Amino acid sequence: MKFLPLLFSLLLVSPAAAEMADPSSAVTLRGKCQSLTAGAEDLGNICASEIMQVIYTDHHMELVVWTDDPSGRFIVFSGEMEQGPDAKSFQHVDLVIAAPDGSGDRNVTYKAKGLCTFGDYRAGNAQYRCEAVTKDGSVYNFAFLTDAGAPENMLD
Repeated sequence: MKFLPLLFSLLLVSPAAAEMADPSSAVTLRGKCQSLTAGAEDLGNICASEIMQVIYTDHHMELVVWTDDPSGRFIVFSGEMEQGPDAKSFQHVDLVIAAPDGSGDRNVTYKAKGLCTFGDYRAGNAQYRCEAVTKDGSVYNFAFLTDAGAPENMLD
């Protein structure tokens, strides 16, 4: 997994990790990035074909959107997760973390309001969609369709 070193930097700077919640699940999902925007920036051309979903014991979730930027740039949608009445789950986004590189040293955390929706990746192709608006009005959007392949468990 080419993003394994970044996982450790993410876990060191994540809000859930800072509150001492343990990850209960961390999987890498492969598929097709359909869109990625960060404010006025369209990052669709560098959006990677992998995402990572980290769920913590306190039901906090982080959806990590990797890019193919050589610097290791990534974006995190962070917030509380809940199961919907149908097969979809929801993540109420309260933070967006923008990482200009994989070091974890220059990450910028923005308070935000938004929502991610996603299906069960174990049942086949799952659609992930996120939209969050930061306090300064910047809009972060993301859409991804998994390839229905087996995820890579990052905690094993």
